Order: sequence, then C-alpha cells, then structure tokens
Amino acid sequence: MAKRKRNRNPLLMQKWNEGYKQGKEDGVKQALDFFIDKFEGLEDVPGIGDKTMEKIKNQLGHKYFNE
Repeated sequence: MAKRKRNRNPLLMQKWNEGYKQGKEDGVKQALDFFIDKFEGLEDVPGIGDKTMEKIKNQLGHKYFNE
C-alpha cells in the first residue's frame, strides 16, 4: 500500500517561510554585530600594526571597520 501525499496548508507554509526568512536575517545580523565588535578592538592588540591592520581590512572588507 503506497503512502498518499498530504496536501499542505498554504497558510502554514507561508508562515513557515516568513519565519525562516526572518530567522535567517536575524542570524546574519547577529553574526555581523559579533564580528564588528571583535574587529573594533583589533587595533589595540599588541603586535598588530598599520600594515597588518591594512591586510586584515583588505581581506575581510573595509565595511566592518570604522575608518
């Protein structure tokens, strides 16, 4: 006896998709905020000078650093 495919409730699917999208956006924002906080104190670490800082900025992107 084959299993019958269930009809999905379109409202539930819509709400699930909206929640998934919102969760993804929130997760990205949390990750960016975390890394921005970590990068702000990077200039004060002993051994990281102007040249090293410039290499880090070029690799990761200047948008994470306050110029």
